[in-house]
Amino acid sequence: MSKRFENKTLLYILGVLLLILLITFLVKIPREKSTLETTLVRFDTAQVARIIIKPKSPDGEEFQFVKENGIWKVTQGKISSSPRPSAVSNILSDLLDIRPSGLVAVDRSKWPEYDVTDSLGIRVRAENKKGKALADVVIGKFSYKPVQNPYGGYGGGSIDGVSYVRLYNEDKVYAVDGFLTFSFTGGFDDYRDKTLVHATRSDITKISFTFPADTGFVLEKKDNKWMAAGIPADSTRTSDYLSDISYIDGEKFADDFKPVSSPVYKADIEGNNLLSITIKCYRQEDGKLIINSSLNPDSYFETNPDGVFGRIFKPLGYFTPSGSQQQAK
Repeated sequence: MSKRFENKTLLYILGVLLLILLITFLVKIPREKSTLETTLVRFDTAQVARIIIKPKSPDGEEFQFVKENGIWKVTQGKISSSPRPSAVSNILSDLLDIRPSGLVAVDRSKWPEYDVTDSLGIRVRAENKKGKALADVVIGKFSYKPVQNPYGGYGGGSIDGVSYVRLYNEDKVYAVDGFLTFSFTGGFDDYRDKTLVHATRSDITKISFTFPADTGFVLEKKDNKWMAAGIPADSTRTSDYLSDISYIDGEKFADDFKPVSSPVYKADIEGNNLLSITIKCYRQEDGKLIINSSLNPDSYFETNPDGVFGRIFKPLGYFTPSGSQQQAK
């Protein structure tokens, strides 16, 4: 056999090997890469009628979001409440945005390592009206990972992390870049609407206070100046107060409370481009204070003189230059 023939044969073999290698890169590797880049779940958000969340045991019992007549409610047992603004849309967005960055386990023996067992993980299930699962995932632990800076090495103050996820009916566990685990951390109360006052500070023009023993007064903006009971109000204190009360949420829910008498304290907030907001505060027989807002009429919250109550209900002396700084008790 001639040397020339042998060289030609070797060239053919080399060509075949190169072709096989090229096919591997063009077909197999892109396919594996695309598999990791796709979202784990796909569904039409308009079809979702129920979202069931089973939190980690320290965060309480299972609860669910239910859509009735186009309105979402979050419920647990006999308690039904309005959900936090954007809570449902954020949950659905987070589910659709789960994009695996790697496959870390393929069998159940590894589940405890990533907190994706039924007892350790956070299960999130979205259903349609007929109860069919549109998405069903278990979200596990979160871990930090070093971030490489552009000059080489790691550090520089940047923080990144990885969350671990599995589809409920599958064994595989995926790594997902980001803070997904934190998006679903918390229990029933964490997803409920705690709104008391949400307003634009500059829109507020008048607040009418009702206090016991007819000690109420009106804080009002007249001719671009704030007046408290007809007396010029301290500009710094008034400005600080308006900034503070423009965004206030309740503290601890008082789900067992039902008002049986008139409120002891009341604040009516009025303004431009602003629906009137009424804050009511009741005093129970044991002295506890319960607060409620017309923006969230079905929810009541425990409070105290040093908490939300103290931020809202200021005495006349707080606003007048010569008045006492003591708050209403």
